[in-house]
Amino acid sequence: MRTLTSSRTALRLAILFFLLLLGRLASAQVTTSSISGKVISDKNEDLIGVTVVATNVPTGTKRGTATEADGRFTIPNLAPGGPYTVTVTYVGYKEETINNVFLTLGNTTRLNFVLAAEAQALNEVVVVGNTQATKTGAGTNVGREALQQLPTISRSIQDFTRLDPRNSNNSFAGSSFRYNNITLDGAINNDAIGFSPSLGGVSGTSGLPGGSARANPISLDAIQEIQAQVAPYDVKLGNFTGGSINAVTRSGTNDFHGSVYFYGRNQSITGKSVDGSDAKIGTAYHDHQEGFRIGGPIVKDKLFFFINGETARRTEPQFYGAGQPGSPVTTDLAQQITTKLQTTYGYNVGPYGDYNIYANSDKLFGRLDFNLNDKTSIALRHNYISAVASNLERSGSLFKFGSQDFNQNNVQNSTVLEVKSNFSNSLANNLILGYTNIHDFRTLLNGQADVFPAVQINNVGTDPTKNYLGSNQILLGSDREASIFNQRQKTFEVTDNVTFYKGAHALTLGTHNEFYKIDYGFINSWNGRIEYNNVAQFLNDQPSRIRGTYNKTDNSYNYNFNNPSASFNINFYSAYLQDEWSIGDRLKITPGIRFDIASLPTKPALNSALVNNPANDARTLNQTYSHTAWQELNNGYLGQVQFSPRLGFNYDVKGDGSFVVRGGSGIFTGRVPFAWFGYAYYNNGVNFNSVDLNNIQNGTIGATGQPAGTGAGTKYLLNQDPNKIYAQLPASSQSTTEVNLIDNNFKMPQVWRSSLAFDFKLPTGTRFSIEGLYTKTIQDVKFENINLVDNATYFAQGPTLSPRYTGYTFPGATSAATKVNTGFSNAFFLTNTQQGYRYQLTGSVGQTVANLLDVTAAYTYGQSKDISNGIRNSPQSNWELNPALNVNDPALAYSNFDLRHRVVASLNLHHSLGQHFTGYFTSVLTYQSGSPYTWVYSNNPFGNGQANVELAFIPNSANDLVFVSTATATADQQRQQFDAFVNNDSYLSTRRGQYAERNAARTPWNNQADVRFMVEAKLGKLDADATGAVPTGHTLQISFDIINVGNLINNSWGRQYFVPNTFNSTLNTGLAVGSQFADANGNLNSSYNSTFNRPTFTFNNNPATYSIDQLASRWQGQLGVRYLF
Repeated sequence: MRTLTSSRTALRLAILFFLLLLGRLASAQVTTSSISGKVISDKNEDLIGVTVVATNVPTGTKRGTATEADGRFTIPNLAPGGPYTVTVTYVGYKEETINNVFLTLGNTTRLNFVLAAEAQALNEVVVVGNTQATKTGAGTNVGREALQQLPTISRSIQDFTRLDPRNSNNSFAGSSFRYNNITLDGAINNDAIGFSPSLGGVSGTSGLPGGSARANPISLDAIQEIQAQVAPYDVKLGNFTGGSINAVTRSGTNDFHGSVYFYGRNQSITGKSVDGSDAKIGTAYHDHQEGFRIGGPIVKDKLFFFINGETARRTEPQFYGAGQPGSPVTTDLAQQITTKLQTTYGYNVGPYGDYNIYANSDKLFGRLDFNLNDKTSIALRHNYISAVASNLERSGSLFKFGSQDFNQNNVQNSTVLEVKSNFSNSLANNLILGYTNIHDFRTLLNGQADVFPAVQINNVGTDPTKNYLGSNQILLGSDREASIFNQRQKTFEVTDNVTFYKGAHALTLGTHNEFYKIDYGFINSWNGRIEYNNVAQFLNDQPSRIRGTYNKTDNSYNYNFNNPSASFNINFYSAYLQDEWSIGDRLKITPGIRFDIASLPTKPALNSALVNNPANDARTLNQTYSHTAWQELNNGYLGQVQFSPRLGFNYDVKGDGSFVVRGGSGIFTGRVPFAWFGYAYYNNGVNFNSVDLNNIQNGTIGATGQPAGTGAGTKYLLNQDPNKIYAQLPASSQSTTEVNLIDNNFKMPQVWRSSLAFDFKLPTGTRFSIEGLYTKTIQDVKFENINLVDNATYFAQGPTLSPRYTGYTFPGATSAATKVNTGFSNAFFLTNTQQGYRYQLTGSVGQTVANLLDVTAAYTYGQSKDISNGIRNSPQSNWELNPALNVNDPALAYSNFDLRHRVVASLNLHHSLGQHFTGYFTSVLTYQSGSPYTWVYSNNPFGNGQANVELAFIPNSANDLVFVSTATATADQQRQQFDAFVNNDSYLSTRRGQYAERNAARTPWNNQADVRFMVEAKLGKLDADATGAVPTGHTLQISFDIINVGNLINNSWGRQYFVPNTFNSTLNTGLAVGSQFADANGNLNSSYNSTFNRPTFTFNNNPATYSIDQLASRWQGQLGVRYLF
């Protein structure tokens, strides 16, 4: 063991020495393109020393090289786009030139030349320029033309990455959007903390900084090209197990060019409702963006500038107000609650009817490009964003009063310096330095003086005098995640790649390091979180659960807002080596290896009461789950070297690009949201106490902290100061706390991904591609609550596989304990799993007709399975909201990001209408399987988590279950209703005698067709002057986008379905496990024992259903006006 440890230490030191040797540099992302090829004579002789020069026509930038002994050449570090002119000269041979060469981001374009001797006749054509990309893995590139012409209503990066058929709602290849890596100009641009909204419609979450404020991280007018890759075998690309999204920005040229633009929409060009009668859009709705861009030379051929500024203003309605169609709350009930809060507590709960939220942002981008000489160029750019958005979201199962709203503020500053150097024909270097400062903070609309406990009312129905079991909820008071929220993310990174060219080899040695300073200023439920089983208990001041976290030293707002609850550094070191080896003229392979180290220099303190307490291990029973022993926990996680070997290949079977086989296999290492580490720092039981007083079944809490029946008791809502709320809790609860722990050997996520593709190109220009992609989990995340006493009992009928955690009477104790250590409410444990896989099969076809048409279509079928999707912000939510039979040992099941079927197609049709006018018609169509969701019980009597997440058992017949009568239905009526409900559901009817599976049910298909009509008018005279020069002139563009045009044609088309993420995309069956128990003859008893060991059930004949995104399901028009000069 000592030898192994010494070897690991030596390897780490060697890698760190290598990083220091390269100048303490940082995972590289690609910002450049290359041209490579071979030059031979017309006698098939390799020509050495041939001069090859590539000239960027807009900037006049020249980059050249000379061929080696075998006639090969490479020109690296070229800006994507173009056009380029490539010229080949050699003494005794004719000069040859290829014009209009356009380069794709991250790819190498191959140009092969055949030179003829000068003595040959001038009319003898010998040169053939064979232009083709040398792509290996799976991915999609979106160039400037598509960015300018395809329909987009949000003008976001996601509007174009959706063109990749393996992408759904920003999830690539069936992976979480949290596992993507996003870069701008090669510098990271991630929401590294990863504190994402819990709800949301079909639009999903961007994973980009500013996403919580509904702002784009950069203006679309500042982007040159976007690249989305899921299996790039280039080892310079890393820190992701989902997708790698890279965008490069525009730069100035030798000509002054600019644009002023406006894009806007409002209620007059938006569908009035989804189905003709429900959820009117309202007159306040508007969304507009206006901006400018300008670029040009400061010194011709030497120094260029580019500037872009943009503002965005949006106001949109929230649907499902009280009394409105589909709302879970009536107007009378909302008013009853409002009156209760006002008269009893003096609190204004806010509006409950029509409600609008807004999102505003301002962006400013600037870039300088300097050609230092013919070998080195420097680019410096800065991006600034300021955004603010209000946040209140309702659905058909979740109602929020206006007091839940808050402002999400986001301020970003990002600076990147890039130096590209071609030192010689055989040596090139690319250096990127980046610094980013992101500040996210939340404020209540009326300020902190209006803070109020977060109130959650469950099982909401239309009549407060009746009991309902379902997933409908009411939230009021201050949002529990907004009372203390002040986060900062500062990042410094350096990337350096040195490439050596020798014959058929291009050897790259590089490093990428990221250094983060995180101020995690967040306290979950600082204002207190009080839960009620139903409306009647709320009106009678009878809470069922009280939770919250408070600072034991100073719990004031000012102190906690200005002093982060956790402050830590996290660093990522990467080093890699790769060889691009061209074997002959047809085969290229790219073997490489990458080393990644994630490091937390200062680990969170371990609570000695847990890790140094032998009694904890003695009380760990290991019946249904296991974990690292308490006394062995030592904070040894991270710091390990994670290896990522990769091999990619591209084989041009015929040598003319008409049939290409490509693919590869390799390991990819990613990262997790830093929020999960933040919880381990502040929820360690040292500075903060976390209260979780659960299962308060009857009445309010009396002065001693025990249930007080229907007596007066303490009304916690009277004490809006969080300090007073916690002071009134029973002493035993005040001292308990939650802890978040991380396993000793926890590693960052890692997958093994392989792909194989066949590309065909017909003489007509038609393109076909077939591609397969398979991903196997090596390391992923798993969440446990290891303070749960692992003593399980099981029902004898029905859900017989669901463990019931009812406690255990340890030796010497007088009562059963449900906690391993009663001094702690919960102990959430982040560890790894090796379970999980995903695959996608994709077929695509495309056709381009020069100057007229470009059309593509692709179909993907895919599946993905995991045990925990990790989409929540806290370890607690990731644990208790993960549908499973045993939440501490979840089984492999379909992921939240399971794709199934997806079709994406794009059309770009353009035609000149005389000299001055050009018309465009473009379209993007997406058709895909609906969102996955899980059928669950309405409650959770199993003692292992949250209601509405326990997988439901579906009997062969409702006669197999024991139903008990309720106030609204007899046992027989419920039995008949439940059978009818199961028979009418296409998924549940297939699960008779089995449990429902996680994420195996799906909403209807989500289909959307977007179109753009655009007319471009060139202004002024366009005739050539006496010298033959044609004036560039000015241009006016007028466009009209229609998003979801199908809904315009038929208001039942284009509906976007989703399941709210309140309980992790679950729907309850209406079936609830009762509080009584039955024997084999159906006799009832209030206590569980060996005879009365069968569950009882009630059925609410109004089970939950999926939701319709009320805005995305409407057609929306957008008018655009752009003036270009």
